[in-house]
Amino acid sequence: MSSLSNLLIQFSVGIVPLGVAYLAFRSATDANKKTQQTALLQAERHAELERSKVDADAYVRAKTIYEDALTQMERQVDRLQDQATLLSADLASEQTGSAAMREQIRQFQAQIRALERTVAALRGQLIEAGLSPVSGSETTGPHMIGGPPRPRPAE
Repeated sequence: MSSLSNLLIQFSVGIVPLGVAYLAFRSATDANKKTQQTALLQAERHAELERSKVDADAYVRAKTIYEDALTQMERQVDRLQDQATLLSADLASEQTGSAAMREQIRQFQAQIRALERTVAALRGQLIEAGLSPVSGSETTGPHMIGGPPRPRPAE
């Protein structure tokens, strides 16, 4: 029996290291899993951080582009407003000049009508005096003053 008890003792002594080895293996496996999970979480956090950095950089670039475009648009609006102001001033000046010219034209037309009446009166006086007035083609310009010459009264 001593060999049986020796065998049992040897067997139990052999099983304990196997049990310890098994527990060590399980602990190492669990630790490995946790390490891998931690590494995955860290990798995901790092990737998320990198995405955030890329998004932040893209935001900064987009903001810069937007602000530059806005500044250019504001300058363009200012230039357009300046041009509109100049055009408005030019238009007012042109309208004033146009009104003055219309008034001069009205005055000239009134003077022409007065001169035409004077020419007609003088022509009538010449005809009454028995003189022949100058024909319309012999007047001072290519445009006839007054109307067509009146016929001479019969004597």
